[in-house]
Amino acid sequence: MDENNNDAIAARRRALAEALRTGEPVVVTPTGEVEMKDEAQENGMSGIQVPDGKLAKED
Repeated sequence: MDENNNDAIAARRRALAEALRTGEPVVVTPTGEVEMKDEAQENGMSGIQVPDGKLAKED
């Protein structure tokens, strides 16, 4: 992998981690990838959604 690809992957991981910390909706696609809910819907995928209150969230 080249450095640009590694940077893109790291940035995506940070964005997903921040979304989880702030309680934004994320989904796990049938392929096992974690995506922002809007991204998954744009790609025509639905996913597993964790019910509210099932993930820890910092106040």
